[in-house]
Amino acid sequence: MKRFVAASLFAAALPAFAANPTIDRITATPSPAKAGEPVTITVEASDAEGGMCGLDLNWGDGNRNPPQKVGGNHKNFPITLQHTYQKPGTYEIKADGKRAETYLGCLGKVKYMLTVEAAAAAPGKAAAGAAASPCPADWTLKGKAAKDGSFTCTPKKKGAAKPEKELACPQGTSYFFGAKALGCEKAQ
Repeated sequence: MKRFVAASLFAAALPAFAANPTIDRITATPSPAKAGEPVTITVEASDAEGGMCGLDLNWGDGNRNPPQKVGGNHKNFPITLQHTYQKPGTYEIKADGKRAETYLGCLGKVKYMLTVEAAAAAPGKAAAGAAASPCPADWTLKGKAAKDGSFTCTPKKKGAAKPEKELACPQGTSYFFGAKALGCEKAQ
């Protein structure tokens, strides 16, 4: 009789335990993402209410979170995490059940393909790089411009054309042109 009562109590208690949640969806914001900027990943699951399980998340770029506990005394689904991709490319993000200490793995497995684009150039960087060279087309700066504003340009290739106009040289320097160089030199 004791066995029957114990078995009945155990069977009656089973419906009180929720099934392990089933991972069924990943979303990413923004998508596509930009390299160097954080991406927010949301992992959703069905049968999550009252359930507890372990979740493994692989970011697809060689990084992964250690299995984390979901539900019980820990945050429940949906789970939101952030990650920053350093390089452009297409990354396969995977969410899968995996044991996390005493929590059995969640059910289900999902993948999400995230495109990460190159980071936008900082405003003015490209323009500043182009404007930084005081040399005319077909000429390249030799070294750096001096503190007094003088600089020398050398031809990028043989037979580089002489500029139509003299360069506008900074105050205290004067324009010079030779067969192998041109620029602004310190005035004597």
